[in-house]
Amino acid sequence: MSTNTPQTPPSSSFAPARRQFIFGTAVLATFGVAGFVGGMSARHSAWAQGSTVSDADFAAFMHLSQYLTGKTTLDVEIARAIFAGLHDEDANVATQVAQINDFVARSKTPANALQAALDSTQPALAGLPKRIMPAWYLGVVGSGKKARTVAYEQALMYPPIADVIVMPSYARGAPGYWAQPPHLSHS
Repeated sequence: MSTNTPQTPPSSSFAPARRQFIFGTAVLATFGVAGFVGGMSARHSAWAQGSTVSDADFAAFMHLSQYLTGKTTLDVEIARAIFAGLHDEDANVATQVAQINDFVARSKTPANALQAALDSTQPALAGLPKRIMPAWYLGVVGSGKKARTVAYEQALMYPPIADVIVMPSYARGAPGYWAQPPHLSHS
């Protein structure tokens, strides 16, 4: 017994309407990502090209950062992000950096005594080292709603303890490593 039912052609998985949809979605996604990344890099390049921040200002910031941290080598990209964040908070940060560098050169103040010296003699400048040091050691510029993360594992607080303490959010072993009881020796 054969039934004569009208046979419909098998539907193509890539019918023209579906192809157009997929193509349109891909194009839209590409332009969306390109626009987002382009906007990000335009913002970064505008700062990097010195939109009110000169190379001399950045060099002065690096000099002060090296003096405050006691590190002769600091990551330049992190330094740029820190300086940009500080500059976003206060447009006069470059002037303050230069004034602190001048103060240190004139007074020959050691880094461990700088904060006390600024607090007593230059209170208008005393807040800047308190913003620079947490940025380098914690990897965060600013506080509260204006806080911006500029470094994580590169933050200066991690290398000294890297051989003893695992950074937060990184697993210390295989999943569930803590579930097995320790093996006790019965000697």
